[in-house]
Amino acid sequence: MPSQAITNDARTIGLFGGSFNPAHEGHLHVANCGLQRLDLSQIWWMVSPGNPLKIDQTPYDERVASVKALNLPPRMRISHMEQEFGTRYTVETLRRAKIRWPRHHFVFLMGADNLRQLPQWKGWREIMETVPIAVIARSNTKTSESLKARLSLAAKTYSNARIPEHQAHTLAWRKAPAWVYLTPPLNPLSSTALREEFRRVD
Repeated sequence: MPSQAITNDARTIGLFGGSFNPAHEGHLHVANCGLQRLDLSQIWWMVSPGNPLKIDQTPYDERVASVKALNLPPRMRISHMEQEFGTRYTVETLRRAKIRWPRHHFVFLMGADNLRQLPQWKGWREIMETVPIAVIARSNTKTSESLKARLSLAAKTYSNARIPEHQAHTLAWRKAPAWVYLTPPLNPLSSTALREEFRRVD
């Protein structure tokens, strides 16, 4: 189904990208936090066709199936925009999304671990300056890891663009660079743990 078919009634959109290898309830927990705390119309799950920073990934269709298996609530959808655009890097996808849907206000959702890794991403400064970003503490993020994320290069570089958590509901309407760090209730699931469990079962 073309991406534009799911956007007719949406104004503020959370772009939740990832490998989802596999998707699990912890991811859904993060997406629900973004939907509620950021006051978004919809969340689009963007399953990466191939993460340039990761190898040995499960095939795309299987990862999409793992998202579908979560039985996403009505305000969440799977978007295949990266496959449609033929983009490999997040910065390219965000550029194309803003051109494709100029009336929508996008927020890019990422985990705290991704904030630490962000300077390794192609065009990371452009990412920060293209759309507002919500950094959501992952379900398995320890306090020390959370602190490292908030003291990371990206966080320090854009410290003046960070908004207080209690203003998170305004993020989608702000001009980038703008970001917020959200701390939802913890959920213990992680993709790594699930893959290890699958290997033991096999």
